[in-house]
Amino acid sequence: MSTTGLTTGSISELYTPFGKLILLGLIQLGAIGYMTLTSFLILSRKDKMPTHRVKVLSAEFSIPQEFNIKQFIKNIIIYTFSVELIGTLLLYWQFSLLGLEKPLWSAFFHSISTFATAGFSIYSDSLMRFQDNTFINIIFITLMYAGSIGFIVPMDVYRKLRGESKKITLTSRIIIIITALVAFIGVSVYAIDTQGHLLHAFFQVASASTTAGYNTVDLAKLPNAAIFILIFVMIIGASPAGTGGGIKTTTLSALLGVIGSVLRGHPEKITFFNHEIPSNRVMTAVATSTLYVLVLTAATLMLCLFDSHTFIESLFETTSALGTVGLSLGITPDLSNFSKIVLVLTMYLGRVGPLTLGLAFFKSSNFNNHIIKKTDLAV
Repeated sequence: MSTTGLTTGSISELYTPFGKLILLGLIQLGAIGYMTLTSFLILSRKDKMPTHRVKVLSAEFSIPQEFNIKQFIKNIIIYTFSVELIGTLLLYWQFSLLGLEKPLWSAFFHSISTFATAGFSIYSDSLMRFQDNTFINIIFITLMYAGSIGFIVPMDVYRKLRGESKKITLTSRIIIIITALVAFIGVSVYAIDTQGHLLHAFFQVASASTTAGYNTVDLAKLPNAAIFILIFVMIIGASPAGTGGGIKTTTLSALLGVIGSVLRGHPEKITFFNHEIPSNRVMTAVATSTLYVLVLTAATLMLCLFDSHTFIESLFETTSALGTVGLSLGITPDLSNFSKIVLVLTMYLGRVGPLTLGLAFFKSSNFNNHIIKKTDLAV
Protein backbone atom coordinates (compact mmCIF):
# COMPACT_ATOMS: atom_id res chain seq x y z
CA MET A 1 0.00 0.00 0.00
CA SER A 2 2.99 2.29 0.52
CA THR A 3 4.06 1.35 -3.06
CA THR A 4 7.56 0.55 -1.83
CA GLY A 5 8.21 -2.98 -3.06
CA LEU A 6 10.56 -4.25 -0.35
CA THR A 7 9.80 -7.89 0.44
CA THR A 8 11.25 -10.63 2.62
CA GLY A 9 10.57 -13.27 -0.03
CA SER A 10 9.47 -13.91 -3.60
CA ILE A 11 5.93 -12.77 -4.52
CA SER A 12 5.60 -15.68 -6.95
CA GLU A 13 6.36 -18.20 -4.18
CA LEU A 14 4.65 -16.60 -1.17
CA TYR A 15 1.29 -15.52 -2.62
CA THR A 16 -1.64 -17.41 -4.10
CA PRO A 17 -3.40 -15.94 -7.17
CA PHE A 18 -6.00 -14.38 -4.85
CA GLY A 19 -3.24 -13.00 -2.63
CA LYS A 20 -1.58 -11.40 -5.65
CA LEU A 21 -4.92 -9.83 -6.61
CA ILE A 22 -5.31 -8.36 -3.11
CA LEU A 23 -1.73 -7.09 -3.30
CA LEU A 24 -2.47 -5.47 -6.65
CA GLY A 25 -5.53 -3.75 -5.20
CA LEU A 26 -3.45 -2.33 -2.35
CA ILE A 27 -0.84 -1.14 -4.85
CA GLN A 28 -3.53 0.66 -6.84
CA LEU A 29 -4.94 2.23 -3.69
CA GLY A 30 -1.50 3.36 -2.64
CA ALA A 31 -0.77 4.80 -6.09
CA ILE A 32 -3.85 6.99 -6.30
CA GLY A 33 -3.90 7.67 -2.57
CA TYR A 34 -6.69 6.97 -0.15
CA MET A 35 -7.22 10.71 0.39
CA THR A 36 -7.67 11.16 -3.36
CA LEU A 37 -10.20 8.34 -3.53
CA THR A 38 -12.23 9.56 -0.58
CA SER A 39 -12.18 13.09 -1.97
CA PHE A 40 -13.31 11.74 -5.34
CA LEU A 41 -16.23 9.98 -3.65
CA ILE A 42 -17.17 13.21 -1.88
CA LEU A 43 -17.10 15.08 -5.18
CA SER A 44 -19.16 12.35 -6.85
CA ARG A 45 -21.92 12.98 -4.30
CA LYS A 46 -21.60 16.71 -5.01
CA ASP A 47 -20.79 17.34 -1.36
CA LYS A 48 -18.57 20.25 -0.44
CA MET A 49 -15.04 19.17 0.35
CA PRO A 50 -13.95 20.21 3.87
CA THR A 51 -11.41 23.04 3.94
CA HIS A 52 -8.92 21.02 5.98
CA ARG A 53 -9.07 18.16 3.43
CA VAL A 54 -8.34 20.64 0.63
CA LYS A 55 -5.31 21.89 2.59
CA VAL A 56 -3.97 18.37 3.19
CA LEU A 57 -4.51 17.37 -0.45
CA SER A 58 -2.76 20.52 -1.63
CA ALA A 59 0.21 19.66 0.61
CA GLU A 60 0.29 16.04 -0.56
CA PHE A 61 0.23 16.93 -4.25
CA SER A 62 1.86 20.40 -4.14
CA ILE A 63 -0.87 21.58 -6.50
CA PRO A 64 -0.16 24.94 -8.21
CA GLN A 65 -2.54 27.68 -7.11
CA GLU A 66 -3.93 28.13 -10.63
CA PHE A 67 -5.24 24.53 -10.67
CA ASN A 68 -8.81 23.69 -9.67
CA ILE A 69 -8.44 20.97 -7.04
CA LYS A 70 -11.80 19.33 -7.78
CA GLN A 71 -11.12 18.99 -11.50
CA PHE A 72 -7.55 17.95 -10.72
CA ILE A 73 -8.71 14.98 -8.61
CA LYS A 74 -11.10 13.80 -11.32
CA ASN A 75 -8.34 14.03 -13.92
CA ILE A 76 -6.03 11.96 -11.70
CA ILE A 77 -8.47 9.04 -11.85
CA ILE A 78 -8.86 9.28 -15.64
CA TYR A 79 -5.12 9.65 -16.27
CA THR A 80 -4.22 6.73 -13.99
CA PHE A 81 -6.52 4.17 -15.57
CA SER A 82 -5.75 5.35 -19.12
CA VAL A 83 -1.99 4.95 -18.73
CA GLU A 84 -2.36 1.59 -16.98
CA LEU A 85 -4.60 0.30 -19.79
CA ILE A 86 -2.11 1.34 -22.48
CA GLY A 87 0.73 -0.22 -20.49
CA THR A 88 -1.20 -3.47 -20.10
CA LEU A 89 -1.83 -3.73 -23.85
CA LEU A 90 1.80 -3.04 -24.78
CA LEU A 91 3.21 -5.48 -22.22
CA TYR A 92 0.67 -8.14 -23.21
CA TRP A 93 1.82 -7.81 -26.81
CA GLN A 94 5.48 -8.28 -25.84
CA PHE A 95 4.88 -11.02 -23.27
CA SER A 96 2.81 -12.96 -25.81
CA LEU A 97 5.64 -12.77 -28.35
CA LEU A 98 8.02 -14.19 -25.74
CA GLY A 99 5.59 -17.02 -24.95
CA LEU A 100 5.38 -16.21 -21.25
CA GLU A 101 2.85 -17.99 -19.06
CA LYS A 102 -0.40 -16.02 -18.46
CA PRO A 103 0.76 -12.97 -20.47
CA LEU A 104 -2.42 -10.93 -19.89
CA TRP A 105 -2.32 -11.31 -16.10
CA SER A 106 1.42 -10.61 -16.04
CA ALA A 107 0.95 -7.51 -18.20
CA PHE A 108 -1.94 -6.27 -16.06
CA PHE A 109 -0.04 -6.78 -12.80
CA HIS A 110 3.20 -5.21 -13.97
CA SER A 111 1.50 -2.26 -15.67
CA ILE A 112 -0.23 -1.23 -12.43
CA SER A 113 2.80 -2.01 -10.27
CA THR A 114 5.11 -0.01 -12.56
CA PHE A 115 2.86 3.04 -12.95
CA ALA A 116 2.36 3.00 -9.17
CA THR A 117 6.17 2.84 -8.86
CA ALA A 118 5.62 -0.09 -6.49
CA GLY A 119 8.26 -2.38 -8.00
CA PHE A 120 6.47 -5.64 -7.19
CA SER A 121 7.00 -8.40 -9.74
CA ILE A 122 5.45 -11.84 -10.02
CA TYR A 123 8.82 -13.09 -11.25
CA SER A 124 11.35 -14.27 -8.68
CA ASP A 125 14.22 -12.42 -10.41
CA SER A 126 12.35 -9.09 -10.60
CA LEU A 127 12.89 -8.05 -14.25
CA MET A 128 16.39 -9.49 -14.74
CA ARG A 129 15.08 -11.84 -17.45
CA PHE A 130 14.28 -8.77 -19.58
CA GLN A 131 17.59 -6.94 -19.05
CA ASP A 132 18.57 -7.08 -22.74
CA ASN A 133 15.08 -6.67 -24.23
CA THR A 134 15.16 -3.05 -25.37
CA PHE A 135 11.46 -2.65 -26.15
CA ILE A 136 10.25 -4.11 -22.85
CA ASN A 137 12.76 -1.93 -21.00
CA ILE A 138 11.40 1.14 -22.80
CA ILE A 139 7.80 0.23 -21.89
CA PHE A 140 8.70 -0.17 -18.22
CA ILE A 141 10.76 3.05 -18.15
CA THR A 142 7.91 4.98 -19.82
CA LEU A 143 5.39 3.67 -17.27
CA MET A 144 7.76 4.56 -14.43
CA TYR A 145 8.13 8.15 -15.59
CA ALA A 146 4.42 8.44 -16.41
CA GLY A 147 3.68 7.73 -12.76
CA SER A 148 6.59 9.51 -11.12
CA ILE A 149 6.52 12.71 -13.16
CA GLY A 150 3.22 13.48 -11.50
CA PHE A 151 -0.26 14.41 -12.56
CA ILE A 152 0.57 18.12 -12.80
CA VAL A 153 2.55 17.91 -16.06
CA PRO A 154 0.00 15.98 -18.18
CA MET A 155 -2.85 18.08 -16.78
CA ASP A 156 -0.85 21.21 -17.56
CA VAL A 157 -0.20 20.10 -21.14
CA TYR A 158 -3.87 19.18 -21.53
CA ARG A 159 -4.96 22.64 -20.37
CA LYS A 160 -2.56 24.27 -22.83
CA LEU A 161 -3.79 22.13 -25.76
CA ARG A 162 -7.37 23.10 -24.93
CA GLY A 163 -6.41 26.76 -24.88
CA GLU A 164 -7.18 27.16 -21.17
CA SER A 165 -3.66 28.51 -20.59
CA LYS A 166 -1.09 30.15 -22.86
CA LYS A 167 1.90 28.19 -21.57
CA ILE A 168 2.69 25.43 -19.14
CA THR A 169 3.35 26.40 -15.53
CA LEU A 170 6.76 26.94 -13.98
CA THR A 171 6.14 23.80 -11.90
CA SER A 172 5.85 21.63 -15.02
CA ARG A 173 8.94 23.14 -16.61
CA ILE A 174 10.97 22.58 -13.45
CA ILE A 175 9.73 18.98 -13.16
CA ILE A 176 10.73 18.18 -16.74
CA ILE A 177 14.15 19.86 -16.54
CA ILE A 178 15.15 18.50 -13.11
CA THR A 179 13.92 15.00 -14.01
CA ALA A 180 16.01 15.02 -17.19
CA LEU A 181 19.03 16.46 -15.36
CA VAL A 182 18.90 13.86 -12.58
CA ALA A 183 18.54 11.07 -15.16
CA PHE A 184 21.51 12.36 -17.19
CA ILE A 185 23.81 12.70 -14.17
CA GLY A 186 22.70 9.37 -12.74
CA VAL A 187 23.10 7.39 -15.97
CA SER A 188 26.49 9.00 -16.71
CA VAL A 189 27.99 8.19 -13.30
CA TYR A 190 26.42 4.71 -13.17
CA ALA A 191 27.58 3.79 -16.67
CA ILE A 192 31.12 5.06 -16.08
CA ASP A 193 31.49 3.25 -12.76
CA THR A 194 30.05 -0.07 -13.90
CA GLN A 195 31.49 0.09 -17.44
CA GLY A 196 28.28 -1.65 -18.35
CA HIS A 197 25.48 -1.60 -20.87
CA LEU A 198 23.89 1.84 -21.33
CA LEU A 199 20.40 0.29 -21.32
CA HIS A 200 21.09 -1.32 -17.94
CA ALA A 201 22.32 2.01 -16.57
CA PHE A 202 19.29 3.92 -17.88
CA PHE A 203 16.83 1.35 -16.53
CA GLN A 204 18.41 1.14 -13.09
CA VAL A 205 18.71 4.91 -12.64
CA ALA A 206 15.14 5.36 -13.90
CA SER A 207 13.96 2.69 -11.48
CA ALA A 208 15.70 4.44 -8.57
CA SER A 209 14.84 8.05 -9.45
CA THR A 210 11.19 7.27 -10.19
CA THR A 211 11.19 5.13 -7.01
CA ALA A 212 9.78 2.19 -8.98
CA GLY A 213 12.20 -0.30 -7.43
CA TYR A 214 12.71 -2.84 -10.22
CA ASN A 215 16.14 -4.22 -10.99
CA THR A 216 17.58 -5.88 -14.08
CA VAL A 217 21.01 -6.44 -12.50
CA ASP A 218 22.27 -7.79 -9.18
CA LEU A 219 22.58 -4.62 -7.08
CA ALA A 220 24.72 -6.32 -4.43
CA LYS A 221 27.51 -6.68 -7.00
CA LEU A 222 27.56 -2.99 -7.97
CA PRO A 223 30.65 -0.86 -7.17
CA ASN A 224 30.39 1.85 -4.51
CA ALA A 225 30.00 4.85 -6.82
CA ALA A 226 27.05 3.22 -8.61
CA ILE A 227 25.41 2.43 -5.25
CA PHE A 228 26.01 6.01 -4.10
CA ILE A 229 24.41 7.52 -7.21
CA LEU A 230 21.38 5.26 -6.73
CA ILE A 231 21.06 6.50 -3.12
CA PHE A 232 21.37 10.08 -4.39
CA VAL A 233 18.61 9.77 -7.00
CA MET A 234 16.38 7.83 -4.57
CA ILE A 235 16.57 10.71 -2.09
CA ILE A 236 15.61 13.23 -4.78
CA GLY A 237 12.92 10.88 -6.01
CA ALA A 238 9.96 11.66 -8.19
CA SER A 239 7.80 14.76 -8.67
CA PRO A 240 4.86 16.22 -6.74
CA ALA A 241 1.36 14.86 -7.42
CA GLY A 242 2.90 11.63 -8.68
CA THR A 243 3.05 8.05 -7.48
CA GLY A 244 6.72 8.17 -6.46
CA GLY A 245 8.49 9.15 -3.27
CA GLY A 246 11.60 11.10 -2.29
CA ILE A 247 11.89 14.78 -1.41
CA LYS A 248 10.65 15.56 -4.98
CA THR A 249 12.27 17.38 -7.90
CA THR A 250 10.53 20.68 -7.16
CA THR A 251 11.81 20.64 -3.59
CA LEU A 252 15.33 20.24 -4.98
CA SER A 253 14.76 23.20 -7.31
CA ALA A 254 13.60 25.36 -4.39
CA LEU A 255 16.67 24.40 -2.36
CA LEU A 256 18.93 25.19 -5.34
CA GLY A 257 17.12 28.52 -5.60
CA VAL A 258 17.87 29.23 -1.93
CA ILE A 259 21.56 28.39 -2.38
CA GLY A 260 21.82 30.50 -5.53
CA SER A 261 20.08 33.49 -3.96
CA VAL A 262 22.27 33.35 -0.84
CA LEU A 263 25.45 33.13 -2.94
CA ARG A 264 24.31 36.13 -4.99
CA GLY A 265 23.76 38.10 -1.80
CA HIS A 266 19.96 38.26 -2.01
CA PRO A 267 18.70 35.71 0.55
CA GLU A 268 15.42 37.59 0.94
CA LYS A 269 14.47 36.97 -2.70
CA ILE A 270 14.56 33.32 -3.76
CA THR A 271 14.59 32.90 -7.54
CA PHE A 272 14.84 29.95 -9.92
CA PHE A 273 14.75 30.13 -13.74
CA ASN A 274 14.20 33.90 -13.48
CA HIS A 275 11.06 33.40 -11.39
CA GLU A 276 10.66 34.39 -7.75
CA ILE A 277 9.51 31.45 -5.64
CA PRO A 278 6.83 32.32 -3.03
CA SER A 279 8.18 32.26 0.52
CA ASN A 280 5.58 29.69 1.64
CA ARG A 281 6.80 27.26 -1.04
CA VAL A 282 10.41 27.82 0.00
CA MET A 283 9.57 27.15 3.65
CA THR A 284 7.67 24.02 2.64
CA ALA A 285 10.70 22.79 0.68
CA VAL A 286 13.07 23.47 3.59
CA ALA A 287 10.73 21.81 6.11
CA THR A 288 10.15 18.80 3.85
CA SER A 289 13.83 18.17 3.14
CA THR A 290 14.84 18.72 6.78
CA LEU A 291 12.22 16.30 8.09
CA TYR A 292 13.20 13.82 5.38
CA VAL A 293 16.87 13.87 6.38
CA LEU A 294 16.00 13.56 10.08
CA VAL A 295 13.75 10.54 9.49
CA LEU A 296 16.35 8.95 7.18
CA THR A 297 19.08 9.48 9.79
CA ALA A 298 16.97 8.01 12.60
CA ALA A 299 15.93 4.96 10.55
CA THR A 300 19.50 4.28 9.41
CA LEU A 301 20.74 4.61 13.00
CA MET A 302 18.14 2.07 14.16
CA LEU A 303 19.27 -0.47 11.56
CA CYS A 304 22.93 0.07 12.44
CA LEU A 305 22.17 -0.44 16.15
CA PHE A 306 20.09 -3.60 15.86
CA ASP A 307 21.69 -5.32 12.85
CA SER A 308 25.24 -6.14 11.85
CA HIS A 309 25.09 -5.07 8.21
CA THR A 310 27.44 -2.45 6.78
CA PHE A 311 26.59 1.25 6.92
CA ILE A 312 26.14 1.51 3.14
CA GLU A 313 23.75 -1.48 3.17
CA SER A 314 21.71 0.02 6.01
CA LEU A 315 21.63 3.46 4.39
CA PHE A 316 20.60 1.99 1.04
CA GLU A 317 17.80 -0.02 2.69
CA THR A 318 16.36 2.92 4.66
CA THR A 319 16.70 5.30 1.70
CA SER A 320 14.80 2.79 -0.41
CA ALA A 321 12.09 2.41 2.25
CA LEU A 322 11.62 6.13 2.94
CA GLY A 323 11.63 6.92 -0.77
CA THR A 324 9.08 4.11 -1.34
CA VAL A 325 11.50 2.61 -3.86
CA GLY A 326 11.88 -1.08 -3.08
CA LEU A 327 15.46 -1.64 -4.22
CA SER A 328 17.69 -3.61 -1.88
CA LEU A 329 21.23 -4.89 -1.66
CA GLY A 330 19.77 -8.19 -0.48
CA ILE A 331 19.66 -7.69 3.29
CA THR A 332 15.87 -7.39 3.76
CA PRO A 333 15.18 -11.08 4.59
CA ASP A 334 18.05 -11.13 7.10
CA LEU A 335 16.98 -8.09 9.11
CA SER A 336 15.82 -8.45 12.71
CA ASN A 337 12.12 -8.11 13.49
CA PHE A 338 12.72 -4.71 15.05
CA SER A 339 14.50 -3.44 11.94
CA LYS A 340 11.69 -4.75 9.75
CA ILE A 341 9.18 -2.81 11.87
CA VAL A 342 11.34 0.30 11.47
CA LEU A 343 11.31 -0.18 7.70
CA VAL A 344 7.53 -0.69 7.61
CA LEU A 345 6.97 2.55 9.54
CA THR A 346 9.48 4.30 7.30
CA MET A 347 7.65 3.08 4.18
CA TYR A 348 4.31 4.44 5.36
CA LEU A 349 5.87 7.72 6.46
CA GLY A 350 7.58 8.00 3.09
CA ARG A 351 4.31 7.41 1.22
CA VAL A 352 2.24 9.85 3.26
CA GLY A 353 5.06 12.34 3.75
CA PRO A 354 6.22 13.78 7.09
CA LEU A 355 4.79 17.20 6.27
CA THR A 356 1.42 15.87 5.11
CA LEU A 357 1.21 13.73 8.23
CA GLY A 358 1.85 16.78 10.37
CA LEU A 359 -0.85 18.80 8.60
CA ALA A 360 -3.33 15.97 9.00
CA PHE A 361 -2.82 15.58 12.75
CA PHE A 362 -1.96 19.06 13.93
CA LYS A 363 -4.20 22.08 13.65
CA SER A 364 -2.62 25.35 12.58
CA SER A 365 -2.11 27.92 15.31
CA ASN A 366 -3.17 31.54 15.06
CA PHE A 367 0.08 33.46 15.49
CA ASN A 368 -1.72 36.78 15.09
CA ASN A 369 -2.89 36.45 18.70
CA HIS A 370 0.67 36.23 19.99
CA ILE A 371 3.32 38.91 20.23
CA ILE A 372 6.41 37.54 18.52
CA LYS A 373 9.73 39.24 19.23
CA LYS A 374 11.91 39.54 16.15
CA THR A 375 15.62 39.05 16.76
CA ASP A 376 18.76 38.01 14.92
CA LEU A 377 20.31 34.53 14.89
CA ALA A 378 23.89 33.69 14.00
CA VAL A 379 24.07 30.83 11.48
